[in-house]
Amino acid sequence: MIEFALVAFAAAAVASAGLTPLARWAARAAGFVAEPRPDRHHTRPVPYGGGIAVVDTLTLVVGGAWLLGLYAPADWLPGWLPPEVRTHLEARTPVLLRLAVGAVAFFLIGLLDDRYDLPALPKFLLQLFASALVVVGFGLSATVWTESAWAGQAISILWLLAVVNAYNMFDHADGMAAAVGVVAFGALAVGQMMMGEWFVPGMALATAGALGGFLIHNWPPAKLFLGDAGSHLVGYLFGALAMVARYYFPGRGTTPWVVLVPVLVFAVPLLDMVRVFGSRAIRARNPFVGDATSHLAHRMLACGAHPATPVLAAAGLTVVAGLGATMLYMPLPLCTLSLPCAFVVLAAMVHLRRKPKREEADA
Repeated sequence: MIEFALVAFAAAAVASAGLTPLARWAARAAGFVAEPRPDRHHTRPVPYGGGIAVVDTLTLVVGGAWLLGLYAPADWLPGWLPPEVRTHLEARTPVLLRLAVGAVAFFLIGLLDDRYDLPALPKFLLQLFASALVVVGFGLSATVWTESAWAGQAISILWLLAVVNAYNMFDHADGMAAAVGVVAFGALAVGQMMMGEWFVPGMALATAGALGGFLIHNWPPAKLFLGDAGSHLVGYLFGALAMVARYYFPGRGTTPWVVLVPVLVFAVPLLDMVRVFGSRAIRARNPFVGDATSHLAHRMLACGAHPATPVLAAAGLTVVAGLGATMLYMPLPLCTLSLPCAFVVLAAMVHLRRKPKREEADA
């Protein structure tokens, strides 16, 4: 299993690191460039290219591995793969194809937003349509404590919308979204590998590797941005993989609370979104209109933090959240160890978002 994890992550990371400069050139040539604006911190034009690099990497690595696993002679496959891998891939191919179509839909929505800066309502309606397509049309739905099909579908649509928008909003400073994404997908993969799963860990580790290779170029000061195409794609992949993952393992004594694993893993972007909406509502501002003051990195930078500090803080908190999430797979009372991790993340998010001194003086 360790060899599988290393190969899945490393192959995607190397491919992404090599493809990202090409994606940067292509984005600049096509005019996908983020110009300086009052609601952004960068002071020079920066191309959107991260999303292109991530989707190209996943197509190359996941598609190539899938074809190799299905059609290559058996003696070509490494010995650490289980003998039943081909049967497993054949059974999971329909799910992969549905995930891929959904990924294309969300990538295109983000690409339109990068190009035309869509207003909030049309963008939300497109997200809602794509989420309904994935959940209702493709049947990628979670049960989440309910046996009602329509209730599970409604929760699944809301989950996808929340994750996509939280990740999109968390891409508010150099390196933030990519660093948290690497850790979040890694944590999701580790928990699933602990339970002996292969499909979700493989997809998650490939996405983590793609973000890791991109992060080399996105580290402050960023040479290119993930863009809405990238944040929509990655947010969707986390939300969708979280829904197709298995959590209940009766033979291992897992509790019903194990379904909260992806919520805890993704707690940092979700909490930041909630706090941003609350902050804007308190100031009587439209919660869907961006600014350069409300997010975690904005608050930390305003307090004098180095540009890399918010990235390391967010990634570190996601590590803590991921550790807590893995505890949820354990039977009682071990699963309660997730509570201190959740408390640390919540308390740290409140503390790190404290007001800069000049705002306190003005209050």
